[in-house]
Amino acid sequence: MASSSHSRAEIAAWKEEIYEACSPIAQENPRMIFRQSDVLDLDIIPNDHLETLLIVAQCLLDEKLFKAVHDTHGMGWKLRTVDEAKKYRSLSVEQEAVYSLIDEAGDEGIWSKTIKAKTNLHDSTFTSCIKHLSSKSMISEMKSVEHPTRKMYIKSSLSPSDRATGGPWYTDGELDEEFINQAMTVLYAYVSKRTFYRSKTVIKEAHRSPKKVVRKMSPEHVKALRNEGLGPRGVEAGRVDERTAKRLAYESMLPMPAGYQGYPGVDELTLFVENGKFFSQTLTANDIQTLLDIMCFDDRIERVVAGSEGIAYKALRKSLLDEDERSSVLTEAPCGRCPVFDLCEEGGPVGPSNCEYFSDWLSM
Repeated sequence: MASSSHSRAEIAAWKEEIYEACSPIAQENPRMIFRQSDVLDLDIIPNDHLETLLIVAQCLLDEKLFKAVHDTHGMGWKLRTVDEAKKYRSLSVEQEAVYSLIDEAGDEGIWSKTIKAKTNLHDSTFTSCIKHLSSKSMISEMKSVEHPTRKMYIKSSLSPSDRATGGPWYTDGELDEEFINQAMTVLYAYVSKRTFYRSKTVIKEAHRSPKKVVRKMSPEHVKALRNEGLGPRGVEAGRVDERTAKRLAYESMLPMPAGYQGYPGVDELTLFVENGKFFSQTLTANDIQTLLDIMCFDDRIERVVAGSEGIAYKALRKSLLDEDERSSVLTEAPCGRCPVFDLCEEGGPVGPSNCEYFSDWLSM
């Protein structure tokens, strides 16, 4: 046979050449599977002799530099790094079987029950393999938010995927709601700033503590206090309560004109969060998109076609209001902000039946 004429030195040399030629390709594409034709195309095996190729490939397999794989396209080989090959050569058959499955699982990790099922190892043998691999810092336990009760294992050199850890939204396996709310607050503030502008024509009033109501007051004094707090003269005089001041602040924020293209998109918001260094965690564009989708669902912002990215986001006007003000009817009623509410009764100086502000509100 032609291969019998090749010396061990020649086989070893071709083995080194093939590995060195395949390494840069594997580094660029770690999932690359080398077929027989791929190796022969390297023009290293003399005369493209198939039997010689198989002998060289078997040497690479024996030294754990090659790993045999099978897929829909047939048989092929994947490369291992020199350091990884050394680890494999140091293992027993059982240990290699366990480590190989953990290696193949990548950053998703693998369940201990799955390893037992695929290796068919006895419990004591399996436990011994896990202890050995852990003591050599080759594997480590991993927590998964998808399967919190399962004992998972991963290669020590890898970090668990976002799918396993839950990404930045989880801390020690628990959903970090406070961080999520903080991140959405930062995003909303930026989107809102790019959505509205403050009108200079709307009256800006300072907050004022409501006057303390004393029951020993003349009817005329009580009515004057009511008119001062609810009527237009109180606003003009610059004397408004906190609730009225909030309403004025809300009314002073006006939306951008039609055709405005300055609404921010995902890339801009991602860059804003990254440059702002608001959080210790790094939020990717996908993470920002997740938060924006939640805010859209909560009717705080909406998606629009605008800007350089094509899709952008703008704040909804109703989201400027405090949550309690949107949900409470009493907030809108004049009774909710009347400074003499405690004195309002039938037969008194002011009452619901003769209150002009209450009647106007009911007729709206």
